[in-house]
Amino acid sequence: MRRIERDGLRAPARVVEVDATGIDALGEARVDVARFESVFCLTRANGVPTALSFWAVPDDESVDLREIAKATGLDGVEGHLGANHVPVGPQLGVTVAICTRDRPTDLRRALASLQNQSDPDIHILVVDNAPSTDGTALVVEELAMANAAYVVEPRPGLSRARNTALDHVETDVVAWIDDDEVADADWIRRLRQGFAQDCAPAAVSGLMLPAELESEAQVRFEQYGGFNKGRGTEPEVLRAGTTTVRNAMYPLPGFGAGGNMAFRMQALRGIGGFDQYLGAGTRTHGGEETRAFACLLRSGEAVLHWPSAVTWHFHRRTMDELRGQLFGYSAGLSAFYASMFRSDPRVLADMVKVVPQGFSDLLPKKDNMRSGHLPDDFPRDLLRAARKGFAEGAFLYVQEVLGDRKTSR
Repeated sequence: MRRIERDGLRAPARVVEVDATGIDALGEARVDVARFESVFCLTRANGVPTALSFWAVPDDESVDLREIAKATGLDGVEGHLGANHVPVGPQLGVTVAICTRDRPTDLRRALASLQNQSDPDIHILVVDNAPSTDGTALVVEELAMANAAYVVEPRPGLSRARNTALDHVETDVVAWIDDDEVADADWIRRLRQGFAQDCAPAAVSGLMLPAELESEAQVRFEQYGGFNKGRGTEPEVLRAGTTTVRNAMYPLPGFGAGGNMAFRMQALRGIGGFDQYLGAGTRTHGGEETRAFACLLRSGEAVLHWPSAVTWHFHRRTMDELRGQLFGYSAGLSAFYASMFRSDPRVLADMVKVVPQGFSDLLPKKDNMRSGHLPDDFPRDLLRAARKGFAEGAFLYVQEVLGDRKTSR
């Protein structure tokens, strides 16, 4: 077993986790890695994430998690343990919204993880987006969850589904999880602790980690940075104009991932919810969560990067799917800029300021944040797809707006 950097991950990789608290009292802690090339490990202390580490294991039959814990478990522990001792104060009402379309098997798995929360005091809202079957409705009916509601948004588009959810939320906070994820057992409890922090965040963004890394595509996505690109296991208060957010118009390191984020409803409604022309299911493919975070930051609100709130995502398994995903994420980014300009042309000044860094981060250099840590064998076609998406995203946004107007007429 040899410790490596993220770019050294190779498929298949085994995803494991270990808690360093009381590690010496652990009994046998070996896990089988005979068919794996590498290991992706989350280390915790008293349940709180403290480190991500990566290990090459091509010649090992098994590895001892105690060795990993001892090597990584003390990284920044003192700064993280406070998450276990935050007074929650008045209990915030929380609604978990899942927007889904024709993926009943994935949805059933996600809902099961919400049923097993250590803090079960939540409402659940399933939004069926432009369904072509009754599979989603049947899953909700089959599970018969007393705290769950089901609504339909007939128009395709993730932002439209999110906004439909907002029309039905009656709690203080709305939390979002995707149907291709499962929530950590303490996810809700940790989100509530995040909102109790002294910075009084308008939004809390958690850590979104891989549930499996079986295929090359899944590993390549993690090499590219995963969902929390540039943000690690240390909590950060994000405020515009500070060292954590140089410019609210430049979301790198990322402000948060759409599959693990929560907002105070008053703040989210204050920025008008989500732009219906952004997000999966539209021509723009994404960008709606980036816009929401950016609008909050520009208005002076704080966003809390809170790694204690963990969800596990099932990445796309094929290279074709990954190619489309990277195109979509980059298209969503430039569509986000088009959306911000459309809503307030005065943002152009801030947009101009980020252009040099943005173009630099699209180049395959070793000193940039987006692609500087990729392995030498990272597929060039994936990078081309990402650049193509960024080049086309703003135009796709215009097409989406005009197409909607034409449909309305």
